[in-house]
Amino acid sequence: MQLKVPIKPSSIVRYLAIGAIILIILSTGIQIGKYVFDYRESWTRILNLDREMNVPTWLSAWTLAFCALLLKIIAQGKKQQGDRSATDWQLLSTIFVLMALDEVLSVHEILIIPEVSKALNLPWFLHSLWVIPGAIFVLWFGKRFWKFTQNLPYKSRRHFFLAAAFYVGGALIMEAIGSHVAEAQGQQNLTYALIATVEEAMEMTGMIVFIYGLLFYLQQWSPNLLLQIDFVEGKGPKPALTSKEAHSDQNPPHSKISRDP
Repeated sequence: MQLKVPIKPSSIVRYLAIGAIILIILSTGIQIGKYVFDYRESWTRILNLDREMNVPTWLSAWTLAFCALLLKIIAQGKKQQGDRSATDWQLLSTIFVLMALDEVLSVHEILIIPEVSKALNLPWFLHSLWVIPGAIFVLWFGKRFWKFTQNLPYKSRRHFFLAAAFYVGGALIMEAIGSHVAEAQGQQNLTYALIATVEEAMEMTGMIVFIYGLLFYLQQWSPNLLLQIDFVEGKGPKPALTSKEAHSDQNPPHSKISRDP
């Protein structure tokens, strides 16, 4: 049986963007209701961008996981073609899996320790201590993948850089600003809440732009990508390929990814 699923990059991004915009508007309204009109119902926590284990958290985690899946598909295709960049695509996929897990488990929150930054007399933009390993990771990431990005088509490279600018701007820069405001004014105020909302909005924007960049790359690299899923039980020998299957395995993978009009 053949299952053909036409994929239109602009449509996927449009739906993701609409979902993100709705969450941003709702979260902003919730913050205004909380700090201006003193509306503090418990249900508002499930839509608050500055809370964990709620709707925005899971949307971000699944978006990162989708990025990891697209990167894995590209990595497998490159590997079948004998392309040396397959290792880079696979490493990116692994990194995004870890980012998705961190989004759910909030591991980086462990490093937000105001007492340590005060004891070390760190500058205001390092009051959120996890910004330090975060910045080190960004520097390593840039050095590790710089040559890789230079070999990408111009439009794909532009999408990837724009996505990184939004995501890093939210995760590090806005995080540092929010940490400074939290230390000076506390977290229970509208100013901090809006900064946290902008931070999460920038991260969401970065992920959506990156997804569009990946889909655009797939569309240009292999406009007819065929994904074959084999269900294997146990550790028995793999069934022999038919001549038709053997022939198809020798060709680059192709998917039904329809082009934008």
